[in-house]
Amino acid sequence: MHGLIFFYIQKFAESVARGSTTWARLRSTVTTASKTFLPSKAYPDEDAVSLLSSIAEVTGTPLADLTERFGGFIAPHLVKVARGVIEPSWRTLDLIENTEQVIHAMIRTTTPEAAPPVIQTVRVAPDEIHLVYTSPRKLCRLAVGLMHGLADHYGEKLEIEEDSCMLRGDPFCSFVIHAHQRETHDTHSPHSETIMLRSSDEPLVGDGGPPAGSTHPTLAGPVDTGSEPPRPDAMPSVIAGHEVIRLLGQGGMGRVFLARDQQLGREVAIKMMLSSRAGDEAARQRFLRESRATAAVDHDNIVTIHQIGEHRPPGAGFSLPFFVMQRLTGQSLAAYREAGGTLPVAEVLRIAREIASGLQAAHAAGLIHRDIKPENIWLEGERKRVKIIDFGLARDAADPSLRLTVDGAIVGTPAYMAPERIAEDATVDFRADLFGLGVMLYEMLSGRLPFEGKSMVSILAAISRGVPRPICEVAADLPQDVCDLVMRLLAHDPDNRPADAAAVVEEITAIEKRLAIPG
Repeated sequence: MHGLIFFYIQKFAESVARGSTTWARLRSTVTTASKTFLPSKAYPDEDAVSLLSSIAEVTGTPLADLTERFGGFIAPHLVKVARGVIEPSWRTLDLIENTEQVIHAMIRTTTPEAAPPVIQTVRVAPDEIHLVYTSPRKLCRLAVGLMHGLADHYGEKLEIEEDSCMLRGDPFCSFVIHAHQRETHDTHSPHSETIMLRSSDEPLVGDGGPPAGSTHPTLAGPVDTGSEPPRPDAMPSVIAGHEVIRLLGQGGMGRVFLARDQQLGREVAIKMMLSSRAGDEAARQRFLRESRATAAVDHDNIVTIHQIGEHRPPGAGFSLPFFVMQRLTGQSLAAYREAGGTLPVAEVLRIAREIASGLQAAHAAGLIHRDIKPENIWLEGERKRVKIIDFGLARDAADPSLRLTVDGAIVGTPAYMAPERIAEDATVDFRADLFGLGVMLYEMLSGRLPFEGKSMVSILAAISRGVPRPICEVAADLPQDVCDLVMRLLAHDPDNRPADAAAVVEEITAIEKRLAIPG
């Protein structure tokens, strides 16, 4: 466990067990009693548990209750320590949603020997998030306390429903979390110095990135509890010879701008990394990996990358990686489906064939997309030609060591995730992309997902069982060969899926000919 936790255990002990014991006495209960707990080091998990157990005994508090209370105590302090990687506009659920990347930036990159928990989230609504927590320490009560502490920090209230718990013998803990603004006229938070507010007519701002001459905030130094003024993440006017026109969108890793190539006179889209991620080397590598992975594949059904580079904001001591890609018109498959419901068989087959064709090119280049879903399928122009976008989770199939996600973490969108992505120690290869294609085919043809549930956990459980209702029972008018293809793509065992994306293209082409669908 990270040494900073021990620093706050001492402060917590002083606040709840004042006069009942001493820190030296508490430290005598742990295995490293002869050592000093340094904020920049990692120590045995048992030491932290022993310290908390001793405090619980001294105060007459059940350990689970005291652990949750400690989580609430430490939450605002951790927000202050991590403010360099926390977006000023975030609230409680935003921070919970991005906890894994904050942990990676603040702990894994600075203290590799530490083993923080794996936390995965799905944001299902602005005020609702589903969370899966797994850790050999089983400190889920600490996680609950941390979440309530974050809500207190931001002046909000949480309702937390627990679907499963490791303390009850389940393999992981899962929570459904709702956030509400507290009904109070007191707008001052005891930790308000770290909250950066903006009025509705002010431009959205973000962290301005690491200060000049620095690399990234670490936990090695003293804890700074002072305030820090917001640093605007101003929209650049020019990026590498491209005049920036406006912001198109922003995600967890970067912003996308509409720009004009000043030499060629064409509009392009530029995705540039958020400045708040500039000091996280793992995040930089993931961003550059998306750029290179996409640029390496030249295919009509994959978005084209024109240029990769780094942009240095005026006066900044850091640079931001970016890539220039073709400007796409149209909409995502998700938006198209939402507007039109189920789609005609002929159109579904055409879209699926073009997706499979793009995947065939990516797989031939040794790349697994790993996040095939409707939001990452763009339908361009009036013809609605498929363009596969967002290779942010792509992995080189020939070199698994280049994996940039945390071992054991579930990364991607659960509803479209292959079962081998969930199973422990399972091999994930290009057939996981074919499974995602199968889920989209099922959804486009039937209007429902093959694996459904009320929460992320129930969806993952349904996928792990691998028994979707046959699509021909859901959409009775479908041709049998179409039903057969969909269900083989959804096979629980990857060996029972089509041999590769090329085989899917060939099979769809043959079906289109049998159905007399124009090519």
